[in-house]
Amino acid sequence: MVSMIVYDPHAEEMELIKKLVRQAAAVLTEEKWQMEFFTRREQVAAFLKDRPLLDLACYDVSPKGSIDDLERIRRDYQKMRLLLIADASMSPMEYIRPTILASSLLLRPISPEQAREQLMELVEQFQDQAFHGQEESLVIETREGRTYVPLAQIYYFEAREKRVYVRLKKQEMAFYETMEHLEERLPDYFVRCHRSFIVSRQRIRKVMLSKSLIELEQGMQIPLSRSYKPAFKEQE
Repeated sequence: MVSMIVYDPHAEEMELIKKLVRQAAAVLTEEKWQMEFFTRREQVAAFLKDRPLLDLACYDVSPKGSIDDLERIRRDYQKMRLLLIADASMSPMEYIRPTILASSLLLRPISPEQAREQLMELVEQFQDQAFHGQEESLVIETREGRTYVPLAQIYYFEAREKRVYVRLKKQEMAFYETMEHLEERLPDYFVRCHRSFIVSRQRIRKVMLSKSLIELEQGMQIPLSRSYKPAFKEQE
């Protein structure tokens, strides 16, 4: 699944972008898409509060405070592809900066042809990045379709109810896989700690051998089996 947000307080532009984004998704990809459209900055902040997956964004930098918003978003989503919308009266020095890293730009007044070209290019860039960056993501098949999960956002995997669940900060996704095959697909910093759990060493805060528990960031705790304790003694 591909996730995208659009923020534009101009109703007419928003309708045009909605139409063109859906066209680009249908023409260029086979994945299912989750698209969220916002006309107020606070709506965007509320949606992103729990750090959902985010692949693409189209964001209007003209309203006051929007550039600060984008700098915060970029810190959380370093791989996100970003299309900016800006008034022609704005100086490019305001939004062309390394803390935003825009992929492309739409300048007002926006024509349908200009918007179509830039949105198609944005989706093509994402497709190319996803293909060449698969080593940095885990590709899983969920009910929503193929999903690219950034490895850096994963806390742990849990096998239950005949499926595997990947746990992020505030999100959980289920897919069909065996833990044995999953171990082979993951980089070395993902380690088996229980017959039903694989944990990211990058998310471990404390190993409690005496309690057979591993404490992760965000206060999460997962079990540690006796047979896997030797691999975690140095992190106690």
